[in-house]
Amino acid sequence: MRFQFVVLLFMALAAAGTFWYRSTENICPVPLAYHIGSVAPEFNLSPEQVRSYLTDAESVWEKEAKQNLFYYTPDKGIEVNFIFDERQEMAESQTHQKTTLDSKRSENDKLIATIDGLRADFNARQADHQKRTSAYESKLNAYNEKVNNYNDQGGAPNAVYKKLEAEKNALNRESNSLNKESDTLNELAKKINELSQKSSLLVDEYNALVSTYNKEFGFSREFTQGDYQNKVINIYKFSDDNEVRKVLAHEFGHALGVDHVEGKSSIMYYLLEDINSFPTLSKEDKAAFEIECISNGKGQEIRQRIRAILEKINI
Repeated sequence: MRFQFVVLLFMALAAAGTFWYRSTENICPVPLAYHIGSVAPEFNLSPEQVRSYLTDAESVWEKEAKQNLFYYTPDKGIEVNFIFDERQEMAESQTHQKTTLDSKRSENDKLIATIDGLRADFNARQADHQKRTSAYESKLNAYNEKVNNYNDQGGAPNAVYKKLEAEKNALNRESNSLNKESDTLNELAKKINELSQKSSLLVDEYNALVSTYNKEFGFSREFTQGDYQNKVINIYKFSDDNEVRKVLAHEFGHALGVDHVEGKSSIMYYLLEDINSFPTLSKEDKAAFEIECISNGKGQEIRQRIRAILEKINI
């Protein structure tokens, strides 16, 4: 009788423990094992690149937790897949259009720099031309006045006449030089105007491309770049290294049991914002992780021991 009571008590405790274990299964079940499933060839990713992205995504959470939250295994735990569909095609189109925009902008920036340099040269040469022209006109007036004075006196002496001729020749050379510089300034002004018109056309073309780009991509997108369901992470699209890191970190967050949070810069924000640097947790991410994995996760050590036993007996 007593033996039967002990057996029943043990069975009740086992049932209660199993119920507790199952009911808390989604509360930050760390450390989480994961493995790489299928990677569509269209992504052009080597296994080493995928592992590197996953390691980086791990570090986003583990740096805050100061503990091991994830570990890689060849064939157990969460399966991570890279699935190519129309979302990645759109991402590649976006990347191509952005590259075109950047190229157009760079081309115009160089053109504007050239125009600015030509304008600076034009302004300096024009100022010098005006100064020389003013000096020339003063010398010419003085020369004409001397010639008129000598003409009123019946002509200049032979020695003075030779000096006046030399002065006249120097004035003619200066006049020719000023005329040549004036022609150069006109050509330079014409070139500046032509380049300015070209720049204006480039700006119009760039603005039209920006308008098209914004219509297609200039909006916040719900986090459809990846998902986490039934211990499977699927990655559907990314445009660059930091985006795939953020998408993986986002789905790792869901695997930890962390739901969406506020804050546009948050890893767990429900919309994907532009990523310009290596992703880091926001204060909202940290608060959600604290609740899920610290406050609710106090039984993790017990859970880990139970899980180890269940895994050994294949439950």
